[in-house]
Amino acid sequence: MAPRRVAYSRDLGVTPVDPEVAAICAAAARRFEALGATVEEAHPDLDGAHEAFQTLRAISFATGHADEYAGQRDKLKPDVIWNIEKGFKITGEQVARANRLRARLVANMAAFFDTYDLLLTPATIVPPFPVGDRTVMQCDGQVFETYIDWLAIVFAVTLTSAPALSLPCGFTGDGLPVGLQMVGPLRAEGPLLSYAAALEAELGLDLGPIDPREGQ
Repeated sequence: MAPRRVAYSRDLGVTPVDPEVAAICAAAARRFEALGATVEEAHPDLDGAHEAFQTLRAISFATGHADEYAGQRDKLKPDVIWNIEKGFKITGEQVARANRLRARLVANMAAFFDTYDLLLTPATIVPPFPVGDRTVMQCDGQVFETYIDWLAIVFAVTLTSAPALSLPCGFTGDGLPVGLQMVGPLRAEGPLLSYAAALEAELGLDLGPIDPREGQ
C-alpha cells in the first residue's frame, strides 16, 4: 500500500543535518512519486521540543536513577550524572510548562496528518560515527550545548507519541548506511508499516551483511 500525500523535511525545523545524509534521505523520499504519491517539503510546528524533552528527560533520570546516584555515583558516566542533577533542579513550574508544550506538539502533529499520510525525515543527523565517540557534539557547523541535542530529529517525534520507524534508504560515499525516519498518524502503525514495505521494495537496496574490513 502506498500513501497518497507525503511530506519530507530534512530537519523538522529543530536541528542541523549533515548535507550528504539529507540528500540521501530526500532522494529516497522522492521514490514515493514512482508509487503514485505526491511528495512535498513540509513539517508540523515542533517549536518547543528541545525545552520539553530536556525537562521531561531530566525528571525521568532523577526519578529512575536516584538510588544509583546516591550509592554508586562513581560508576555513572558524566552525561548521566549531569542529567540526574538537572532533574533534581527542575521546578514544578518547569514541569507544567513542559507538559503544556508537549500537549501543543501532539496537537500540531495530529493536525498535520489531516493533510498528509506520511512524514519523512532523516533518522539520524550524521552518518555512523566511531564507536569510541560518546556522542555527537556538532553537525554542519553548529556546536551543541548538551549530549542530547543531536537526537532532536527523533525526540521531537517521540514527544508527540506518533508511531515512527527507521528504514535503510542508502549509503554515503564512504559506504556508511543512512536511515529514513518514517512517521505516521497517531495509532496508525498498520498503514505506516505498509508504506515502509512499499518503499523498501521500491528502493531495492542490498542490505546483506557487510564484510569486516581490517582497521574499521
